[in-house]
Amino acid sequence: MLLWLPLLLSGCLRYDLTLRFDHHTHGQIVQTIDLSDRGAALAQPTLEPWLEELKGRSRPLGGQLSQSPQTVTLTVPFSTARDLGDRFQQLFSTPESTSELSTEPGPAEAFDQGTHPTYLQLPGWGAVPFELSLDQTNWVFVSRTHLVYSLDLRDLPANEEDAATPAWADLRFRLQVPWGLAQVSPTATPPLSQGAAGAIWQLQPGQMTRIDAVFWLPNAIALGTLGIVALVLGGYGLRYRVFKPAKTFGQS
Repeated sequence: MLLWLPLLLSGCLRYDLTLRFDHHTHGQIVQTIDLSDRGAALAQPTLEPWLEELKGRSRPLGGQLSQSPQTVTLTVPFSTARDLGDRFQQLFSTPESTSELSTEPGPAEAFDQGTHPTYLQLPGWGAVPFELSLDQTNWVFVSRTHLVYSLDLRDLPANEEDAATPAWADLRFRLQVPWGLAQVSPTATPPLSQGAAGAIWQLQPGQMTRIDAVFWLPNAIALGTLGIVALVLGGYGLRYRVFKPAKTFGQS
């Protein structure tokens, strides 16, 4: 409530979480929090301890945190899909054990039976149940990646449906991939927009969001090796097929 009150009374909170995949062994987690002038001033006592903890978590992961009076941006690199899952847990999950939290009744029960959601820690919001899973299959030159991200925001106050009343929170999840998305599950939350560079989802306070997408990532090492082999074979063909060496006298 320490953060809800200034945000509800003084303007919009913008929260963007971006997973950017460059290829199958490199990408970045980018988290941006943007507050209005008054909201930033009132929420500062709540934000500062959280930011200090976030700095401590991100430093061993090679993360960089930049901060202005209104905006905080955290950037953390990752390698494989499994590494992304591990780093996401280290950065954002609550220090409490999930076994203790899962015994309490609440929105976590909405997750599929048999799963064990962890809890996202945001300043002033308490524990928010979430699940992030990535399944990556290597096809030599490309990798097929299946990402599922579930986030339960039903404990947060919903935005007003009245268009004349500004939303207190603008929460978005961005997935940036080099070749766009191959498939988005029709049973999951539809993206707000989708293009050649990926997609953006709107996360609604007071609701549960489930993102289910499939995309392909280039294998930079395999493609680089293929390029080198092609250059070698091309050079050999030009040398001995197109520009044949002239025979010298005395050779049979």
